[in-house]
Amino acid sequence: MSFRKAGEGDEITDAECIISRRIRSRGHSIYKITDGEGELEFESGSYFNIGQGLKVSGKVYNDRGFLKIDVGSLKKTDGIYPKILQKIENNVEIKDVPLLASGETMEKLKERIHGCARKLLTAKKTGRFCLLRFHNDADGISGALALTKIIDAYASQQNSATYSVFDAMRDINTLQGENHPLAIILDFGCGEDSREGLELLKASGAEVMVIDHHPNTGKAEEKTDVFLNPWAVNDSESASSYTAGYLAVEVARACGEFGAEPLAPVACAGDKSTIIEISEKDVEKALVIDYMATYAGFKNKLEFYKKALDNQDLYSSVLIQAKEALEKITEDVKAGMKKRLDGPVSVYTIDTERIKSREFPGKGKITTRCFELVGESPTVVLGFWNRGLSFRINDGAVQNGVRADRIIEILKKEMGDFVFGGGGHARAASMRVREGFVDSVLDKIIEIVKEGGEAAKPGGLASGTNF
Repeated sequence: MSFRKAGEGDEITDAECIISRRIRSRGHSIYKITDGEGELEFESGSYFNIGQGLKVSGKVYNDRGFLKIDVGSLKKTDGIYPKILQKIENNVEIKDVPLLASGETMEKLKERIHGCARKLLTAKKTGRFCLLRFHNDADGISGALALTKIIDAYASQQNSATYSVFDAMRDINTLQGENHPLAIILDFGCGEDSREGLELLKASGAEVMVIDHHPNTGKAEEKTDVFLNPWAVNDSESASSYTAGYLAVEVARACGEFGAEPLAPVACAGDKSTIIEISEKDVEKALVIDYMATYAGFKNKLEFYKKALDNQDLYSSVLIQAKEALEKITEDVKAGMKKRLDGPVSVYTIDTERIKSREFPGKGKITTRCFELVGESPTVVLGFWNRGLSFRINDGAVQNGVRADRIIEILKKEMGDFVFGGGGHARAASMRVREGFVDSVLDKIIEIVKEGGEAAKPGGLASGTNF
């Protein structure tokens, strides 16, 4: 007899179930168990882990409105957990609501969004341990705030766009002893440099979910169990506009958590996406989050951001400081930017280390500020420092065949001895360069841009490579 059909006085015999919740009481614990269809409770002085598989026999009784089982026999058993999870996942209720952004890409992603929602609702019902790694910007943080409206998670900030072997080892250590945990990688992890890290995380026994909007150059879909990325259904650059934070909000809405909706335009504002309407207030919230993330440590928790957004005095103070910091660098950026190429596609460079700033704005935002000052003609802006550089490329340059992600692929191939790491979109990306070689890399990029679409043709700079 399934728990869902059980009533007061019914006998349960050798029912396969798992522990989904534990509540400590006086001298004992109250455990909630589920067979994937219904739930019962029992009391015990013994200790059981969440997710522990059991075979239970006993008689059902009513205790002040709660159906409990007077346990006659109870046996621990293995191998039940995945089966119960799947049963719950198949039956969980999803809210099939209109999406906030329209278009073919989102309609194609709806099934994947619902798949993520089923996983999270199942995790919530079973008390499953969830690890959430979120990227340290407004997009990633907004998405994390949305997902944690559904689940309790061990959530921690990732101050890199790469999921490295080191990151994987750290997370595997965190997951030790947890029963069939769920690991969620949000707003990063799809680049080539994350391939090995994801392989290790999955090999550890964790179920891995990636929600991202960066090009899937590392074939992350093959290394994960649940994959939500617009590039899976749309191979044009417009895919990147459907940001990870926005997708996380759609997952939350599919779970019935509509309180997450205000986070969608904040996520889009952070990555300058226009797929949904964005207000000036959304832009300010994204700026506040980015400012705080700049000063946040590696182990920063989401509560840090929740309190700031809810505390009006703190929020206003942070916003003023962030705006002042951006304003202060404008004149320095104007003075420091150099036009290195004047042609069908122009190239400007800015030495970000010479700009007078503290931690905020960071190198990427200094590059963006330069980008905002150069006008609308086809343009590439390269912000550089002693060990790396950032790209900002406008639509006109992309239409002329110049894409940051493809340039990085060429550089890794042709200058692999001192170009490593990095990735991103066609219009925004970054990369790491061995110290002392940045000038050589800049010259090579300018050469590639000067050649433009010709570089992709036979005999060009990067024969066989399409921009």
